[in-house]
Amino acid sequence: MTLRLSADEDATLARLARAFQSSKNQAVATAIDIAAPRPDHPEFVRAATERLLTTYAALFTRLAEA
Repeated sequence: MTLRLSADEDATLARLARAFQSSKNQAVATAIDIAAPRPDHPEFVRAATERLLTTYAALFTRLAEA
């Protein structure tokens, strides 16, 4: 896949990849999955919730202990 981006778009993609802890290619795929309309919305919400709970598990633990 070839993706032609401006310098600003490439920098944004690099930040997104760091946030997702993935490659730029995987960040593009993840962003498409997040942004695309879904007929299976309840499954999308479940998967997004699971992803966020996993990503921020340590933060939630610290907040619970505060």
